[in-house]
Amino acid sequence: MRKAFWMVAVAAGTVVLVLLLHYMRSRTSGSCLDAHSQCRYDLGSLKKTAANTLIKAGVSYFSPAMSNLTALAVDGNDNIVVGSRTGIEILDAGGAHVAGFGVGAPVNCLAVTPDGDILAGSKDHIEVYARDGTRKAVWKSPDPKADLTSIAAWSNSVYAADCVNRVVWRFTLSGELMGRLGDSDNDRRKHGFVVPSAFFDVAVAADGSLWAANPGEHRLEHFTADGRFLAAWGRAALEADGFCGCCNPSHFAIMPDGSFVTSEKHIVRIKVYNAGGEFKGIICGQEEWGKEAVGLDLAANSRGRILVLDPQADVVRLYAMK
Repeated sequence: MRKAFWMVAVAAGTVVLVLLLHYMRSRTSGSCLDAHSQCRYDLGSLKKTAANTLIKAGVSYFSPAMSNLTALAVDGNDNIVVGSRTGIEILDAGGAHVAGFGVGAPVNCLAVTPDGDILAGSKDHIEVYARDGTRKAVWKSPDPKADLTSIAAWSNSVYAADCVNRVVWRFTLSGELMGRLGDSDNDRRKHGFVVPSAFFDVAVAADGSLWAANPGEHRLEHFTADGRFLAAWGRAALEADGFCGCCNPSHFAIMPDGSFVTSEKHIVRIKVYNAGGEFKGIICGQEEWGKEAVGLDLAANSRGRILVLDPQADVVRLYAMK
């Protein structure tokens, strides 16, 4: 009887330990995991997109001259800017090559300032380039351990998401560090940003306020320009309106009308939500992507066209909703 008791106790303790470790792993991250390290789930049913959730959209494919694509942005004239492990290329709105130049380090993320300068995030710092490839500045790193995954530029501020420190750094347009935002501050954000992998995205709304993905919490969060938390929307769910997996959405962009487009990794879904976070539909699902499609950076142009980086195929997809 005593032996049976101890066997049951050990088994129960093992289960508790496994659950505790799983919880701790979901809430903490000492560093960014490799971008291809994904939590695996048996989500086979989600690989077929329900017809009643699909939004009709035409698609075009643009092939930059550069390969090993890593980042995507759109400038104020709807030119497309792509980054790679070795350089930056500019395409016009129709996908034709305009310019290209090499850079000294792989480009993790991109943004374009209102004046047309290109901001390239390379690991722990930002470099500024003119359209002709002239490097105009190298900003001081906010932290030598930083790993920048997204940049958003506005009229007087630049925001850079850092997946290692799990904060968003705020700079002036000249590169002066103004501070950080997103730390845990109250009961509504008691965990701060939960970033289990190297996907952590930011975007600026038309009014200058900041939106940031909180991928481990499966939601988008809204902040004032100086970092005061306002609100959030999104939920963890297998249903089409939710975000599934360990950490989604992996990328998002804000449309001209204030609505959102999001992308998810592992089970690929490009989705549209209205300005209030209400699910509107799916532009494309897993059927249109390869099994290991990840890194689907997003942008939206002034006409409401959705641009999606497809790094596995080295192309940019442009979706026009009908």
